[in-house]
Amino acid sequence: LPWIEKAAAQDQPTAVAQLGSVYCDGKGVTPSCRRGREYYARAIELGDSMAVENMQTLTESIQTTLIDKRVEIHGASRADMNGKRGVATDFHWYEGGKGKWRYTVKL
Repeated sequence: LPWIEKAAAQDQPTAVAQLGSVYCDGKGVTPSCRRGREYYARAIELGDSMAVENMQTLTESIQTTLIDKRVEIHGASRADMNGKRGVATDFHWYEGGKGKWRYTVKL
């Protein structure tokens, strides 16, 4: 892992993508889809074609994991929404701000 981190720090695309996989799979680190997505996004920016496929696979697995499940809202721009619960009904790309994936939650 230290060698991959060093190579990734130097913007080596394959190493950045490998870090994405490490975090998604939790190999030697605490699993984090969020961090995995961040590394995949960076690897895509750097031109790694496999990172595109990995990002698509991760996105599909996240999407199907929570759809129609009860969720609790965190990180909403409206503070009054944080902590509320509902059912995830959709997963989509939101162009506002920096652009990111978001769930639509029916309260």
